Amino acid sequence: MKKIVALSGSPRSGQPKQRSFTEKILDLFIEGMNPAEYRKHHLHRLKINYCRGCMNCWFKTPGQCVIKDDMTAFLKAEIEEADAIIWASPVYIDGFSAQIKTVLDRCFAFLDPFITLDDEGHCRHKRFKPRKQAAVLIATCGFSERDNFDHMRRHFDAFCRNFAWRNAGAVLVPASALGFAGDGLYDDKYKVVTAAGREFAEDGSISTVTMQMISNEVMGAEEYADNVNKFFAKLRKQ
Repeated sequence: MKKIVALSGSPRSGQPKQRSFTEKILDLFIEGMNPAEYRKHHLHRLKINYCRGCMNCWFKTPGQCVIKDDMTAFLKAEIEEADAIIWASPVYIDGFSAQIKTVLDRCFAFLDPFITLDDEGHCRHKRFKPRKQAAVLIATCGFSERDNFDHMRRHFDAFCRNFAWRNAGAVLVPASALGFAGDGLYDDKYKVVTAAGREFAEDGSISTVTMQMISNEVMGAEEYADNVNKFFAKLRKQ
């Protein structure tokens, strides 16, 4: 994989005074990959308008979105030409951040309108310019339970199928509200995230064992709630 593109979908990413835990996990994963070259984009800094559903990219300008903004060059030069795309997002109301979802919607321009059936007999669109690409999901959640990622994981798997991206695995870190508490609670998990990056670089995917280790709950829900509420109470007093 020569061209790695990382999409940082947290609205706090790239802001030192409002650190993003999602971006921290993304950076650890990339550190493990140790790619010769990669590009990370803070999506909230780009001017990317919503998809209008006009379908001009299907019938008037096939494969090209008619909206002229930062996504115009971004679609072709970054996402379409990447060998691997890393989608990083916090869980926002059980799903992706608005920044990630807006980019996904604009990827609609990749798809040919004519419907075909996949190997399982399911309706799909083919890509205008098909090529082999891998996708990785990186996500964090403020609740302690692993099942809070279930909707996002299903969504990720679905859009990988629809855009013909190979689902290479997910790095899912629950209980992120204490990520910057500074008590070393996540140190072991950080090491496994870095190891996941190495696995992806070497094998092209993340093993089930590694994904399981990363998504393990750091403490029970009652203990986590007690710790987080104490932490939040201190923040409110600052």
